[in-house]
Amino acid sequence: MFRRRNIILNLLLVAALVGIGFFGYRTLYPKVAVAVARTATVSVQDVSTTVSASGTVQPSLDVGVNFGTSGIVRTLNVKVGDKVTKGEVLATTDDRSAQLALLQAKISAQNAQAAITTAAQNLIATDATNDQAITNAQNALTKLTAGPTAATLDSQTKAIASQNLAIENATAAYNNALVSQKQVEDNIALNLIAYNKVVDRAQYDWDQKCPTVLAMGLDCATNAFSRTQVLALQDAQQAKVVGVTKDAQSEAAAILAVDSARRSLLNAQASLDSLKSSQAVANQPALQSDIDTAKANIASAQRARVNADNAATAQSATLAGALETAKAQLANAQTNLDGTQLIAPVSATVAAVASAVGMNAGSTSAGSTGVTGFIVLTDLTGLQVSASFAEADIVSLQVGQQATITFDAIANSSASGEVISVAPLNNASTAGGSVTSYTVTFSLSGQPDGVKPGMTAQVSVMTAQSLGVLAVTSSALTQRGTNYTVTLAPTKAGVAGVRTPVTIGLKGDTLTEITSGLKDGDKVELRTTTGTSASSGFPAGGIPGGVAGGIGAAVRVGG
Repeated sequence: MFRRRNIILNLLLVAALVGIGFFGYRTLYPKVAVAVARTATVSVQDVSTTVSASGTVQPSLDVGVNFGTSGIVRTLNVKVGDKVTKGEVLATTDDRSAQLALLQAKISAQNAQAAITTAAQNLIATDATNDQAITNAQNALTKLTAGPTAATLDSQTKAIASQNLAIENATAAYNNALVSQKQVEDNIALNLIAYNKVVDRAQYDWDQKCPTVLAMGLDCATNAFSRTQVLALQDAQQAKVVGVTKDAQSEAAAILAVDSARRSLLNAQASLDSLKSSQAVANQPALQSDIDTAKANIASAQRARVNADNAATAQSATLAGALETAKAQLANAQTNLDGTQLIAPVSATVAAVASAVGMNAGSTSAGSTGVTGFIVLTDLTGLQVSASFAEADIVSLQVGQQATITFDAIANSSASGEVISVAPLNNASTAGGSVTSYTVTFSLSGQPDGVKPGMTAQVSVMTAQSLGVLAVTSSALTQRGTNYTVTLAPTKAGVAGVRTPVTIGLKGDTLTEITSGLKDGDKVELRTTTGTSASSGFPAGGIPGGVAGGIGAAVRVGG
């Protein structure tokens, strides 16, 4: 009885100890987290790498157009948003001063050309006279040595008569030139009176209205009440300048004609005197002194010809220079007149206009490039995207690569693009920036409606791709230097995976190409975070001081 009671007490004591030990162990060793391994299956897939950046939509072309000649805007044929074609007249400035300057330049060029023509004609006449003088001197020498004959005397008589007739003709021509000159001068005087009358009348009309405008504190030149009289006065003054210029040209031509006729008369008289002198000498017995004089006359006439030719050459050079100057001034005047028209150099859209009709032509700026001009044109038909890529990405970009582009402001938008340029120099660093970047420009094709310059765009470029290759998730790979390994998943729980070396190809964004070491269908472990699995919480040896065994082994979960 006593022994049986002791056995029961001992059993109760053992049970109490086991309970106390289990409770103490749970307190000291609570449930712990064990690793949960996820797996991935090796399969044939497409592997690709991409680089991305944020950019801005911009037009392919911004052009600032300016007037070649400054002035008041006379016409403005476009407004912001208008589409224009190449060669279209966009605007004009007041061209009246330029028109007058061009007319004066044309007259100057014509006068310069006329001076060259006259000089050439005078040279021909002078050469003829000098040649005749040389011939006469040579004939005189011949006659001195040969003596006159009956035929010579008859010829001398006819020559005198002919020369007298030439003098009469030259005298008549000279008198006619004088009469013509007088008529031109009279006409010029009458024209000047007419010009002044028109100008005085316009000045009077202007004087009548301007004080009223000035009394109101307004500008006579721009006020509508007096502007008609201002323009009439300007037109009258310009008409007077043109008329006086033309009259001066007519007067110069008349004076030139009188001078030419006078020289012809003098030459005819000189020829007659020379003829008579030569005949008198020819009819006298020749003296040695006369022969020497005749020879000297020949030499003198020859020198006169040479001197005249040299003078004509120098004059020709001077007149040619004056003509070139006049032509240059004419070309400049034409350029200034052309500059009063603003012509579209390309087909584009008007982005900005600097001022309005009646104001001075100024300049403005618009567009992503900040170009300036009286009118700024932009090409909205060929939009581009400019994006900055980090130096680590720029090495994989090249012209011709395709890109996918989305726009932040347009939901569910997408467009295709192509790399058209890669900047050879890096961008200027921003304050405190440490990342080096380069600008890449993309063309746009099939852009969504509503895309405008200045919008933010996201650009993605596929830089490499391997199609239909054996691949695995990149997180399954472990790298040691240049070597790569994976851990093959165990076929049953409680068994460790086998680490296996592999050879890789293209490293994509999420997948990596496997060229050797694995086959299609293999399962590999991924590098993962830890999870919680059921466990007894006991060490591998079992309950402390109690039952031995492995009731707390970890469980591996397949992915």
